[in-house]
Amino acid sequence: MSGRIVVTGASGFIGRRLVPLLMAQGHAVVEAGRRPGPHGAPFVAVGGIHGGTDWCAALEGADAVVHLAGLAHRPDAPEAEFIAVNDQGTRRLTEQAAEADVRAIVHVGSIAARLAGTEGERAYGRSKRAGEAHVLRFAEGGRSGIVLRPPLVYGFDAPGNWSRLQKLAASGRPLPFAAVDNRRSLLAVENLCAAVCAALATGLRGAASGSYEIADEGTVSLADMLRALRRGMGLPARLVPVPAALLRLGARATGRAHLAGMLLDDLTVDPLPFMRAFGWTPRVATRQGMEESGRRFMTTRRPGR
Repeated sequence: MSGRIVVTGASGFIGRRLVPLLMAQGHAVVEAGRRPGPHGAPFVAVGGIHGGTDWCAALEGADAVVHLAGLAHRPDAPEAEFIAVNDQGTRRLTEQAAEADVRAIVHVGSIAARLAGTEGERAYGRSKRAGEAHVLRFAEGGRSGIVLRPPLVYGFDAPGNWSRLQKLAASGRPLPFAAVDNRRSLLAVENLCAAVCAALATGLRGAASGSYEIADEGTVSLADMLRALRRGMGLPARLVPVPAALLRLGARATGRAHLAGMLLDDLTVDPLPFMRAFGWTPRVATRQGMEESGRRFMTTRRPGR
């Protein structure tokens, strides 16, 4: 079932891949945000996202919304900014979508909403969880509201922690992570885009409202990530075994305990409920996806970086 789909955040890391996929499936895409994406879809400027954003022009005649836009990768941002964008901005969008008789919203949130009570995730995670609540409230009016909670989304041009990890791998220097055997769920950006399309198809039929965690199948360790990235980069692994307890101790001593948690802790996601409800299977296997990410990172990065 095709329709008129409004995509927020269309010019971002996920949106740049999602928009052409939606167009190839026959949807009429309208991009809403600060700037248009690169694919020539109709664009409606809405400026910054907050509790007073006017989405009406973009929502006119829309069947569904895919909400990608949000504030992330800004650990230094004050909590008020996270609330304004991720909470109140989403509230405003869902309210105006209901007034415009939009049938479905697919909201790409974050696993941080599950972790909102943990140290270091509080402001961002709370704001994302509050944003989810607005989408689920939208569904109470007989419409479809679907929330997707991905873990770290990877790809060669991903921002945030994956970008930093790729730069670390590309340095080629020995790294003290060979003994790190933690369990992390990841999600290839291609798998996320396919999941959004599956959720949208179901949402347009008015079914399956709710919140779902999604991820690639299986888990990997930090050591697995670095080995795969360096294979893709054509570099030797060069990982040195240092006990994780010593790495944590060193991180605390240098004021980097939160960074150590992101690298060394477990974080697993069960995608089976979403897979069963939406008939979705992640097609990109994690290790192959990470290798391809490393390869493309090396072939597209600027000299000297």
